[in-house]
Amino acid sequence: MEIQKERVGDVYVVTVHGRLDGIYSTAFANQVGELITGTNPKLLIDFTDIDFVTSAGLRALLLLVKKAKATGSVFALCGVNEQVLEVLDISGFTAMFSIHSGRAEGIVALNV
Repeated sequence: MEIQKERVGDVYVVTVHGRLDGIYSTAFANQVGELITGTNPKLLIDFTDIDFVTSAGLRALLLLVKKAKATGSVFALCGVNEQVLEVLDISGFTAMFSIHSGRAEGIVALNV
């Protein structure tokens, strides 16, 4: 798994490549969790290159959502493919954060 972090205006954009599974989920949660600091950070995770999410990946997302809520952060996903979206939907995760079709839409939505 490869994780790239950048700042676009007031939004941290995290681009993730690979699989969000038991091998990589802890590193993912730790690296993204480091960005959830300060005053009301805004975080957009780009899932365009994620093709597989396991229960360990869902747990990592849940930990990030909880941390974001505790700090007053705004948290969203973008670029989620149909297969991953189905996993998120079945597990009830789609109600926990907003999901946008692309990076530009996600950044705009987080800045509103």
